[in-house]
Amino acid sequence: MPEIAAPVAKGDRIDSLDILRGIAVFGILLMNISAFGLLWQAYGNPYAAGGPAGLDLKLFEIMNVGFEGTMRGIFSMLFGAGIVLMAGRLEKSAGGLSAADVHLRRMSWLMLFGVIHWALLLWTGEILFAYSLCGFALFSFRNMVPRYQLAIGIAALLVAGIMNNNKYEDVREAYAAAATAETAQATGVELTEEQQGAIAHRDELATHQLPNEETAAMMEGWHSGSYINAVRSQFDFSYEFQWTGLPYWLFFDMMPFMLIGMALLKLGVLSASLPTRSYAMMLVGGYAVGIALGLYELGILQGGQYSTLVAEEANRTYQISRLAMVVGHIGLVLLVVKLGWLRWLQRGFAAAGQMALTNYIGQTLICTMLFYDFGFGLYGELSRSQLYLVVLTIAVVEMSISVLWLRSFRFGPLEWVWRSLTYWQRQPMRIGGGTPPRTPELATA
Repeated sequence: MPEIAAPVAKGDRIDSLDILRGIAVFGILLMNISAFGLLWQAYGNPYAAGGPAGLDLKLFEIMNVGFEGTMRGIFSMLFGAGIVLMAGRLEKSAGGLSAADVHLRRMSWLMLFGVIHWALLLWTGEILFAYSLCGFALFSFRNMVPRYQLAIGIAALLVAGIMNNNKYEDVREAYAAAATAETAQATGVELTEEQQGAIAHRDELATHQLPNEETAAMMEGWHSGSYINAVRSQFDFSYEFQWTGLPYWLFFDMMPFMLIGMALLKLGVLSASLPTRSYAMMLVGGYAVGIALGLYELGILQGGQYSTLVAEEANRTYQISRLAMVVGHIGLVLLVVKLGWLRWLQRGFAAAGQMALTNYIGQTLICTMLFYDFGFGLYGELSRSQLYLVVLTIAVVEMSISVLWLRSFRFGPLEWVWRSLTYWQRQPMRIGGGTPPRTPELATA
C-alpha cells in the first residue's frame, strides 16, 4: 500500500543542501540590503548613495566581484534540486498523479506568498512569485537526463549573454545619438523632434544607474508616512517589475540555474557525495574564471564611472562570470562540509536553511521596520558598511533563533503554514507531537 503524501522527516534531510540554502538566504540579503536602505540605484552604483570612497567603496567592489548574482544563482539551483527531490519522493510513495497535484498546490501557495510579499510587505525585489512560475514550468523537466538539463541551462545562459550584448549595442547607439544631438545643439542648431527624443531617451537610461530628482523623490515618498501610504506608493513600481520585467528573469536568469541545480543534484554534487578533490577543483576552477572576469567587469565600471553605458558593457560577460563564481562558492562550501570544518557554523547555516522561507520573509519584516517612517525611519541614513553590519546582526539573530526553534519544532512557522496548505492537512508542529510517515528524500523549504 503506498504511503500518504507528507513532508519529509527531519532525519531524511540532506545537510549540505540546508547549509547552502542558509548561506544563500543571508547572501541574498547581503546584496539586497542597499536596495532596502538606500536609493535602488545604489545596488549597482556606489556613487548613487551609501558612500563613494574608503571602506564603503571597497566593500561595494568586493560584493560586485564576489557575490553579485551568485547567491540568487545558488538559491535557484537549490530550488530546482528541491523539485527533483520532492517529486521523486512522492512518485515512489504515492504515485505520479499525487506528485503533480502536490507540486502544483505547493507552487500556487508560493505564488500567493510572493504577491503578499511585494504588494503588502513592501519588498519590490522579492523572488517567490517568480520562483513559483518557474516551478510550474520546470516540473516536466525533473526526469530529464542530467547532461540534457546541464546543456539546456548553460545554453540559456549563453543566449542571455547574447541578449546582454545586443542590449549593450542598443544603449551604445542611444548614447551616440544623444551625443550627436548635443553637439548640434551646442552650435546653435535647432533640434528636431527626433534629436530631442534621443537626448530624453539617453537621460532616461542614465537614471538606471544614477538617480535624478524624480526617482529620488519617488523612493523618498515610498518610505515616508504611514504603512498604507507605502503600500499605495510602491504598488505600481512593484507591479511593473513583477509582471512586466519577469520574462527575462524567468527564462534567462532563474530557470537556467534551476535546471543546472537539477542536474548537479542527480550527479551527486550538491549532496556532497563526490570526492573531496572534486570540490577543491570546483573551488579553484570556478574562482579562477569568476574572479578574473569579475575584475575585468569591475574595471569597465570604474573606467566609466558606473554609467548605464558601461554597466551594459560589463554585463556582456555577467552570466559567465556569475556561473563560474557560483561553482567556486559551492566548491568552497562543500569542501568545508567534506572536511568537517566549522561544524558549529554549519549547524547554524543548516538550521537557517531549513527555515529559509521564514528567514527570507523575516528579513523583509525587519528591514521594513528599520527603513520606513512608520518604523525607525533609517532609510538613507546608513552607509554601505553600516548596512552590512545590519546584515551581520540579522544573520546572527536568525541563525540563533533557527537553531533554538528547531530543537522543539519540526518546521519554521511559515514552512509549517506552507506544508499544511500544500498537503491540505494540519502538520504536526512540535517534535514528539505526532510523527508524519517517513519518506526517503528531502523536500526543501
